Amino acid sequence: MEKTERLLDLVALLLDAREPVPFARLRELFPGEYGGSVESAQRKLERDKSELQKLGVPVEYVEPSGDDYEHGGYRVDRKAYFLPDPKLLPEEAAALYAAGALALEARHLPFAEDLRHALGKLSLVESFGTGPMAARRLLVVRPGRTEHLKELADAVARRKRVHIEYDAPPSLDGRPGEHTERDVDPWGLAFRGGAWRLVGYCHLRQAERVFVVDRIARAEINPRAPSTADFEPPQDFDAGAAAGRKPWQWAGPPLEVRLEFADDARPLVERIFGGAELRITFLQGLLPAVLQHGDKVWIARPEQAVKEARAALFRILQVHDGEPSPLRTATPPAAEAAPTTPKERERASPHERLRRLLLVVPAARKKPGIPLSELAAKLGISAEELREDIDLLGFVGRPPFSPDDLIDIGVDERDRVWVSLDQSFERPPQLLPLEALALAAACEEVAPADAAVREALRKLTEKLTPSARALYGQLARRVVTAAPLAKGAQAALETLRSAAEQREEVALRYESSTEERLYHPQGVVDHGGAWYAVGHDVGRGAERTFRVDRIVSLRKTGRGFADPGPLDPARFQRATLFLPTGHEQPVVLRFSKDAAPWALFRYGTRAQPLPDGGAEVWIASSGSSYSIQLTLSFAGEAELVYPLEARAALREAAARALSHYPPEA
Repeated sequence: MEKTERLLDLVALLLDAREPVPFARLRELFPGEYGGSVESAQRKLERDKSELQKLGVPVEYVEPSGDDYEHGGYRVDRKAYFLPDPKLLPEEAAALYAAGALALEARHLPFAEDLRHALGKLSLVESFGTGPMAARRLLVVRPGRTEHLKELADAVARRKRVHIEYDAPPSLDGRPGEHTERDVDPWGLAFRGGAWRLVGYCHLRQAERVFVVDRIARAEINPRAPSTADFEPPQDFDAGAAAGRKPWQWAGPPLEVRLEFADDARPLVERIFGGAELRITFLQGLLPAVLQHGDKVWIARPEQAVKEARAALFRILQVHDGEPSPLRTATPPAAEAAPTTPKERERASPHERLRRLLLVVPAARKKPGIPLSELAAKLGISAEELREDIDLLGFVGRPPFSPDDLIDIGVDERDRVWVSLDQSFERPPQLLPLEALALAAACEEVAPADAAVREALRKLTEKLTPSARALYGQLARRVVTAAPLAKGAQAALETLRSAAEQREEVALRYESSTEERLYHPQGVVDHGGAWYAVGHDVGRGAERTFRVDRIVSLRKTGRGFADPGPLDPARFQRATLFLPTGHEQPVVLRFSKDAAPWALFRYGTRAQPLPDGGAEVWIASSGSSYSIQLTLSFAGEAELVYPLEARAALREAAARALSHYPPEA
């Protein structure tokens, strides 16, 4: 008998038992499995018990009590095993399931398999079978691939040390990234700045460090004592806060900085810097963020920071003095390549297969005669894998394994699945802590402003067992999928989403303008950790994209508009959220030798090395604001070459910014 079959047989027996089953009785019922010496059989049973507990099967040993049980033995608490109905309203069930399913489509989530199992279990609960699933006009797009996210998430959850090979990115000041091997205690994972980041204690640097997961070339979890933790994270550790530090909050001596700003730039200062008074630890991280806003924001004190900002603006003006040197090439390089198709999901491990098998029978019972292909899709596997699972389940049951003791499940000649005897597998097991965490993280990511999702999640987590709820709470601060939205941005996001669903026109004012614009939102997109509205700008007569946290005011007008159809995910699968309108003009930037490594890494095929070690980059833009801001942020290490009118506009912007800094005495 293979291990998977043995464990399922054990679950069937203990679920059906009215009293605890003594160890001696288990040895009689499973002579080939728990025979031999008592000591070895006991160790094997304890390993099986531990394996089942990891799957959410609450196997426990009950001491003899006299009044209740004459003999001690093993049992499964049915109340703790079966997933209770959280009694969700139809709209709550629809919103929660839609949010989880949407996040799963993004593919780059830690605990994706746990989320898949959570959704599988929830789909079998009574309240999730009521009401149509709402058409949620939102998308989550995570460009790129993250090879090691799954194993790193596992290491975070089990508190296991990892050995990584890390390729650090080049810095803005031109220092090349180094390749190192390190042992890291992974305290947590968080999605910040458009990438997953691992935060932990680096034994090489003997300090806390943050690693971009996409730049981890290899990751190996400590194989010793798999069930034993290697470390304890700091008690007050918050992965989101640690991974979300701004560049001016990186390690260094503290410095008190005062910013001043134009009258219309207050929302910008609040959003980016959190206010005008800053306590920073890395001045070189603050300067690019201030310089890119030209004469909208400037440094008032201390003199050290004022002096460096003034010098940077002089360098920018010097670089852009006179006519630029000729372009290296007269035409832009090849366009950005389309993203590769994700690989097929790997075949499940024995542990994952056993976890899935616990759902096959209740899923088939939920809809008698369900087509094999439909049930396979629901379980996230191929029809061939499901046939193998059903064949195995036909041999599972309670000893002595007569026909009436086995699960009676099969596929008829029309490829429909039927269950006659479920042998106590009639309902799905309780959510595991990681499954609840995965679902909560998914909801935090795709529906941060959805009241129905929040209420559904609250009801669901209340139904967790006390131990599962405690572990869920511990992990929630260590795995963070999205940066928290400001209160105003949350309200704007929910308004835009509901307006898109109901096809209601809105009027909005954007951060960079005093003009109110009429807008027909088609939907909202989470691209690389930032939310954007996609829709039709009535005044411009064209599609426009607005970043939600930069919308200053928003209201519904009471007017409707024609249904533009659903969002097409393929349009947004790119490194940057740039949707061509056909009116773009080429822009050429030139980076110095020191800044070239960053440009080559950031722009890929659009960046070409220059003989002097610099790099020339072609981008397409419908205006000059982006290229001007980017060039200003490089403090003289980048040059806006073309078009000439944008170059002139940059010189004017730098001169206006310099006027806020008094000349040196």
